Amino acid sequence: MKIAIGFFALLFLMGLASFLSRCSYTAPFRRVESISQDARVILTLSAVEHQKGQRKPFFDDTKRVLADLPNHAGLVGYSYRFQLLGNKAWTMTAWKDEASRNQFSQSPVHLSAVRNSPITAQNMRFISVTVLASSLPMSWDEAIRLLNTAPAYE
Repeated sequence: MKIAIGFFALLFLMGLASFLSRCSYTAPFRRVESISQDARVILTLSAVEHQKGQRKPFFDDTKRVLADLPNHAGLVGYSYRFQLLGNKAWTMTAWKDEASRNQFSQSPVHLSAVRNSPITAQNMRFISVTVLASSLPMSWDEAIRLLNTAPAYE
């Protein structure tokens, strides 16, 4: 009897772990700057996995970048998503124009995270598309579908 209970407990725990590995946290899309709904914006999407043993340094960098985002002119809005138990994270940022997005990408906080990425990150994918502001936020299903078409960077 004890072996049967142990076996079923193990099956339950394996099923629970499998379920939780597919669960993610998604932050609501946060609008930062008002923009006409018929304006075109640059939507930049990223998908990144943290390296084994690098979860804390990876998310420390991610938190710093996310905290710095609202300080940048031209940011229309942003959201992020990450697996609760897995190693995947996604970002969605909307910019008034490419110049604003490029200025952010050259910011000290972002560059620091990029410099750390060979140690902390793997399987990085990035894509930018032009969309109408009225279509924000893009659904995460659509964002991930687009990211899956982008080449992976190691």
